[in-house]
Amino acid sequence: MRIPASTLLVPIILAAAACSSPPHSPPDTRPLADVTAAPHECDLISSNAIKVATGLQSYLAVGGKKGKGRFASCSVTDTTDSAGGLGLAIEVFEPSPISPDGLENTKAIAKGSDLSAELRPGFAAWRKGSHNRAIASVYGWTPDYKRLLTVNIYKGAKGRNALADATEFFRQLKPVLLDDHE
Repeated sequence: MRIPASTLLVPIILAAAACSSPPHSPPDTRPLADVTAAPHECDLISSNAIKVATGLQSYLAVGGKKGKGRFASCSVTDTTDSAGGLGLAIEVFEPSPISPDGLENTKAIAKGSDLSAELRPGFAAWRKGSHNRAIASVYGWTPDYKRLLTVNIYKGAKGRNALADATEFFRQLKPVLLDDHE
């Protein structure tokens, strides 16, 4: 009995297709949009921006305030992660717990890059967290070093540039949390 060659090729083609790598998903280039737009988490941070940057659809956001009810922090944890891993943390420190020399050392160790001229003083860097996980971090402070704003993305959305997202959060929050201060 003779089997046509075309019949033999079908299983070979199917086997090759099954072994090939999945198609590469395109990068997610959606803008974060207004990171302070409603609906809010922590009375300031856009829930939509959190979802875009972290990819988390199910999360818990916990905010902190300081004197006169001003924003102090927003920590976002993954509720689908049994360890409750952080996805995003935004903090304002007043006074800054890190000295000018400490900030320079942190920048050097993390191989950070200076922020653009309109966002300085500050830097952006990839840091190593627990389990060698990369953390996208932005540190920015007032010229007198009295206030420090940090944005850390611990769990970035698939296909996104977490460091660019952390920088965009910082860019939009700087006028509200560092520059517009009594």
